[in-house]
Amino acid sequence: MLTIFAIPKAFQGHFNIIQTNAIRSWTLLQPKPEIILCGDDEGTATIAQELGLRHMPDVERNTYGTPLVNSVFEKAQAIASNNLICYVNSDIILMSDFMEAVQKITRLLGEDTFLIIGRKSNLEINELLDFRQSDWESNLRNLVKKKAKYVTPDSDIFVFPKGLYQDMPPFAIGRCYWTQWLVYDAWKKGTPIIDATHVIMTVESKHDYSHATSTGGATRLSGVEYVINRRLFKGSKYYTTVDATHILTRSGLEKAPFKNRIKSLWVRLEYYVYFLLKGTLYPYSLPLIILFRRAKAFSKVIFGIGR
Repeated sequence: MLTIFAIPKAFQGHFNIIQTNAIRSWTLLQPKPEIILCGDDEGTATIAQELGLRHMPDVERNTYGTPLVNSVFEKAQAIASNNLICYVNSDIILMSDFMEAVQKITRLLGEDTFLIIGRKSNLEINELLDFRQSDWESNLRNLVKKKAKYVTPDSDIFVFPKGLYQDMPPFAIGRCYWTQWLVYDAWKKGTPIIDATHVIMTVESKHDYSHATSTGGATRLSGVEYVINRRLFKGSKYYTTVDATHILTRSGLEKAPFKNRIKSLWVRLEYYVYFLLKGTLYPYSLPLIILFRRAKAFSKVIFGIGR
């Protein structure tokens, strides 16, 4: 029914725990999806072999060794056994409600083209989960409800039929702008975009960007790859889950409310200011960053963008 593909980072340190938890959770989904792990970073071939997953080692990279999104999407789709595809970041834990939602949308829309997206809950997880325990999912759900929060309106999951994306720019994966391009490109084509946040709980383990060689060792996202991605993004709009055309609820599909258009304008303004302060003007912008954080907290109360 579904092919999931992802491109893990090297399985080192905390990222070994994060990614092992995520990928193991995908193997428990029912109906069981086909899973393709892309790239040849340390540990990828090993976990693919251990879990009986497909491995596609050959992907194009930039001069900093970062995989290029267009190469990953093109090659994974070419070898996928199913017409319905899901890209998911390799740090995202999926649970039983994921496949239930995908099946529900497929039944409702049939052969129509669509894009499913959804926000993730951010949670600190520092140990391997014991998936042998029958209650691992309910325990994790309870923990998410108590301690996790939404930190952005962005999506780390993208479910779509083959052929939706053509001529993708060569974005460096994980360096901003490319997931927003995926949403905007689908919107530009008139594709129904479904925000499944209300019915799917996806969990991202907290992490930094210390693995990125182009940041000069900085733990925050910055550097030349971010600048290149920004140039490639020029002419597109920074679209996120608030720009979905439809909302998936327990009762079915609903048209996105008009207020989301106002949220979209606010979110794009937030990100413009964020990138200006954390990128172009940093570190001279530190006092303004403090004010920005307070304004962002206020916006969550007013617009309901946060949890």
